[in-house]
Amino acid sequence: MKKTSLFLALAGASCLLSVSAGNSLRADDAPNDVPAPAPGSLPLNDNTAPPFKGVYQWGQSGCKSGLYDAYGPWLNRTVIWGEDFMPTESWSHLEGESWQMGTWGPWVKKQVGRRYILSLPMLVGSWDGKGPKQGPGAGVPVSLEEGAKGTYNIYFQHLAESLVKHGMDDTLIRVGWEFNGGWYIWRANTAAKAEAFAGYFKQIVTTMRAVPGAEKLKFIWNPAMEPYWAYPPEKAWPGDDVVDYIGLDVYDQCWAKDTYPIPEDATEDEALARRKRTWDNVTNNEKSNGLPFWVKFAAAHGNKPLVIPEWGVCNRKDKDGNHGGGDNTFFIEQMYNFIYNPANNVYFESYFDVTAGDGDHRLIPGVNKKDPANPTETKFPKAAAKYKELFTLPPGKQAPVAPVVDAAAPAANAPATAEPPPVGK
Repeated sequence: MKKTSLFLALAGASCLLSVSAGNSLRADDAPNDVPAPAPGSLPLNDNTAPPFKGVYQWGQSGCKSGLYDAYGPWLNRTVIWGEDFMPTESWSHLEGESWQMGTWGPWVKKQVGRRYILSLPMLVGSWDGKGPKQGPGAGVPVSLEEGAKGTYNIYFQHLAESLVKHGMDDTLIRVGWEFNGGWYIWRANTAAKAEAFAGYFKQIVTTMRAVPGAEKLKFIWNPAMEPYWAYPPEKAWPGDDVVDYIGLDVYDQCWAKDTYPIPEDATEDEALARRKRTWDNVTNNEKSNGLPFWVKFAAAHGNKPLVIPEWGVCNRKDKDGNHGGGDNTFFIEQMYNFIYNPANNVYFESYFDVTAGDGDHRLIPGVNKKDPANPTETKFPKAAAKYKELFTLPPGKQAPVAPVVDAAAPAANAPATAEPPPVGK
């Protein structure tokens, strides 16, 4: 969710995209070992088979206000999966509080085929690891090393119990997402930290799976798709037995030479050339730890399916210009091709359809609080049109409208607790 690239710190000194083990790639190098597209592609469906379709639209507050209900019809779909993030102020927030679970549980049950995608922090409190200022463990420093010892297992046990209680026992959980970046409390920025991360990840999964009724929970190992790693990714791998899916967050942003920012006076052909260079030499390049690298990595770990919990076009407000690709139909097309190529084994994707504090990605028309009859328009009209063209379900392919039948449904009245601000904002 936080997408300030580590490459930004390196760009001023070099036009190289550094990768683990000392390898490097120049921005004008040709793509290496990119898999050829498989003949044909997987058909669109209403979330009855992979690749499943999800979206992030401001989490619990968006769910409560109907944003997720509106997203399906925008793409002529009955079934959409919903994504959310847990706050990091307190350990209590990670236990599955009623304000969050009490909103999502009924939403999931409202329509057969819906699932919940949950981004789960591993540590709470301030970025410096001094611990939370409120709730359990207030004032006590936190660390991946303590997590690897099982110190925090009780909180994740309670989360699993809450998910089961609220009828979301098949939730897909992104444990400590983007851990190889430098922006979250649970960052694993050294080889030693990576090993502690892996041990802690295993503690969380083992604890949650042991809760009665939680056997169908699925766990995602989700690095940031960064060109630079301080260690080989295997150092942070917790084991094939505790990872169900490998997650990748893919945004159209770049700091390599001759990519972004696109000059204001660039012609359409010049802008397209930069966008293609970004895709071919960075996003879809094995040497830069791009998509082909992770296809191979997943295949080497028991053919684990890939998932893309966050992706989007991008406008950024960087000091030296916009390092996003802007209104990029080429990026939308390439992502569609990657997602629906069966050779890539993508289980689900979830578009990050919001205007966030660190970048704008919103394609769907926004809610205009001052004039609800006139929604705010996207800043990416061409990309939005291409997205709708490719991801809209053809008529007659919709799943029937049907609620989940569950005699153990929780009470519908969740406490009227204000939602904490979204993580990373």
